[in-house]
Amino acid sequence: MDKHDLFIEAFLDFDLTVRSNEGFNKIKYEKVVLSLKELEPMFKKDKSVPLKIANLFIDLYPALESSAERHEEETRKKILDAADELSTIVREITS
Repeated sequence: MDKHDLFIEAFLDFDLTVRSNEGFNKIKYEKVVLSLKELEPMFKKDKSVPLKIANLFIDLYPALESSAERHEEETRKKILDAADELSTIVREITS
């Protein structure tokens, strides 16, 4: 499995948790952040983002935001903060 697939798998696992009754899982979130940051050297070297990753980037924030609405305030805030942080990392590593 390549780093692209590891990131996708980590994000989908975190997103599934967010959509479930569990809500926010810090360990899964940290795995997403780490795998996302590991993509930066490849994006810089290739000067591009693979389509499967670009599609996920587009849906990343809206997916987390819509799932956050089903949780209590504290969990909702953690999820929205995570969505903001992930979006910021995406902007940084793709610019």
